[in-house]
Amino acid sequence: MNEIYFKIAFRNIKRYSVHSFLNISGMAIGLTCAMLILLWVQDEWSYDRHFEHADDLYRVIEKQNSPGGEVTLFAPTLSAVAPALKNEYPEIIRYSRIIHTPLTLKKRDEFIEETVVAVDKDFFKMFNISFVRGDINTVFNDPHNIVITEETAHKYFGNDDALGKTLPSRGFLVTVTGVVKPLPLNSHIRFDFLISTDFLVVPGARINDWEDRGRSYSYVELVKGTDSKIVDKKIQNFIKKHKKGSDAEILLQNIKKIHLYSSRKYSYDVSGHGDITYVAIMGLIVFFILLIACINFMNLSTAQSVQRAREIGVRKVAGANKRKIIVQFLGESLLIVFVATVIAMILVELLLPDYNTLVGKELEVDYHRVGLYTGLITIVLFCGLLAGSYPAFYLSSLNPSDIIKGVINKDPGNSKFRRALVIFQFTMSVVLIVCTLVIGNQLNYMQNKKLGYNKDNIGYFMFPIRPGDPKLESLKKELCNNPDILSVTKGYSPVNLEATSGGYNWEGKKAGDDVLFHRLDADEDYAKTFQLELKDGRFFSAEFPADNTAAVINEKAAEAMDLKNPVGEVLTTPRGAKLTIIGVLKDFHIQSLHYKIEPLIMKKGESNNLFVKMKPDHIPATVESINKTFKSFNPGLPLDFHFLDDDFDNLYRTEQRMSKIFGYFSLLAIIISCLGLIGLSLFMTELRTKEIGIRKVNGAKSLEIFSLLSKEYVFWVLISILIASPVAWYAMHRWLENFAYRTELSWWIFALTGLLALGIALLTVSWQSWKAATRNPVEALRYE
Repeated sequence: MNEIYFKIAFRNIKRYSVHSFLNISGMAIGLTCAMLILLWVQDEWSYDRHFEHADDLYRVIEKQNSPGGEVTLFAPTLSAVAPALKNEYPEIIRYSRIIHTPLTLKKRDEFIEETVVAVDKDFFKMFNISFVRGDINTVFNDPHNIVITEETAHKYFGNDDALGKTLPSRGFLVTVTGVVKPLPLNSHIRFDFLISTDFLVVPGARINDWEDRGRSYSYVELVKGTDSKIVDKKIQNFIKKHKKGSDAEILLQNIKKIHLYSSRKYSYDVSGHGDITYVAIMGLIVFFILLIACINFMNLSTAQSVQRAREIGVRKVAGANKRKIIVQFLGESLLIVFVATVIAMILVELLLPDYNTLVGKELEVDYHRVGLYTGLITIVLFCGLLAGSYPAFYLSSLNPSDIIKGVINKDPGNSKFRRALVIFQFTMSVVLIVCTLVIGNQLNYMQNKKLGYNKDNIGYFMFPIRPGDPKLESLKKELCNNPDILSVTKGYSPVNLEATSGGYNWEGKKAGDDVLFHRLDADEDYAKTFQLELKDGRFFSAEFPADNTAAVINEKAAEAMDLKNPVGEVLTTPRGAKLTIIGVLKDFHIQSLHYKIEPLIMKKGESNNLFVKMKPDHIPATVESINKTFKSFNPGLPLDFHFLDDDFDNLYRTEQRMSKIFGYFSLLAIIISCLGLIGLSLFMTELRTKEIGIRKVNGAKSLEIFSLLSKEYVFWVLISILIASPVAWYAMHRWLENFAYRTELSWWIFALTGLLALGIALLTVSWQSWKAATRNPVEALRYE
């Protein structure tokens, strides 16, 4: 495109300033949305792909098969698996286990309980750990050596060199032998401290022993180019071969798939996984928002063809051919998209801090990446050519004689095509609104559904001592002396019980019919604290010493065992212990609502987790009192107090964020659509100025004119609603299938969406329509 085309383009942008403003602003908003979403999508997709040998790194997954045909997948495997695999299969060249374990460290006069990560020596090479200080080959020469990140080094030693420094723990010292850079945020592996797995090889923690029950996240590295499917088949029965009586199998999961393909799939998995479904949805939103913005451009440009017709006619008479006119209009389109892209980049930088808060990430635009500029050029070309293609080819095809005769005025830019584009715009907007309302409705349903237990005003903490220590009972009694504390219990959280186990027997059990049970250990005050309801029998009681060999089950367990009167029946555990069923609890949720309520066995057991039910009026003062009581027992660590409500909300954090994201981008999609509607209504009203004047002279009232101008837009939106409703219903029906307990797709959601779309469309065009309807007919007849 030569210099004259640039001059013409700039002159047209200036001359048709309203049209240009609507096009640029609509495109800028669309591009801003697309860039923000693509930053999120790119970050999700990039997880664990930065490792040098990512294609050859695999996590070992354990698959447990019950005789009844049920399958449970465990993210951690027996700790003995990884080293044994390397010893027996030449295709595996490295391995490392990852075990999270608490370690108390002393900083000056304060003891801090940290979570350290025990790994094998191959970990550093497998995951490209970058050393700032220390030697990668010698850091784990002693079991009490420790490797820390730069941030941790600054936390404990300030600006001093951490290498060679010691940190006191309980009864021993650990020596810092390495300082490393942390892994990038887009990795599912997190650590501040690294210790050797040799540190855990003590009596009671024989992690290389097949008879030990310890588990770890196990990773292996295959020889470059090895087909993992072949290795999968080879190692499938590896555990069965080494551990007698086991029915477990193992399989490999490539490290690049862990983040996006593990959500709600594996028991005891690390937290913070993404979901490939949401990545795909967000990608579709990007496509639709860009499409809506491009449709705006097409609509306004083709509708404006009347105003550009004379220019095109003169250029054709002067000798311009079709190719030159196409180049001119595509050039104008690319220029507008380029300006919109610059504005969008500025908006992205301004909005990024708030957007990061919304999505819970630390996204940033890397201006040093060549891929950024390649992506921007691709977006400019895609949107510019797509948005400008139809106007360019349509306007270039105009016949000069038709322009002179006024034929172009009768149907500027093919009004049917424009209507189809507007209908498509509003269809996409209506779909997004329905999705937003359904997701919000499901969230509200989950947050307000009766769970079968009361989680309100319950806080909990862990006291750092072995679970059976008598000091725990003393602490519990001391807490109960507080009048603002209603109840205290020792046990485990009911919010998210993951793993199941089979192998239980009872009288009347059918051969080969195994039932997988969740298990929850608790004391006699558990039912009182969580307000669990009994259906039959009783709960544990201190008055019955025999309750140490008793069990309480839920309704689902009684149903699964086909027991009509379960109280008094005897359960035999996989280890041969006998448990007498003394009560049946009404079913309560022990996982998120993504899952159905499953069989549960409760046993009286010890725990160093204390749950405190408080009166709602004085919670801050009660927590402070708990802290004082906690310190009076000399724990050596600060109180780490949590609320059960927060744990429950965390189960649905992904859905909460998606709801907000859908809400914001639905609003922006509507705004973009409305900008196009404003431009189109301005043009259509201007085109019918003389018609309006004649109608008014002949007695038409302002309200009739307003109705005449508005009804066409109402009709378009109604068609959009009819098209969008089944599409949105199908999409949301599939999404709701992810939840075992879900709300209904109520008719009011679609009705409300329709009213919103109609209202927004009418508000968008009403001012211009009313202005034209109330205009003096003399002014209208003087038009042109």
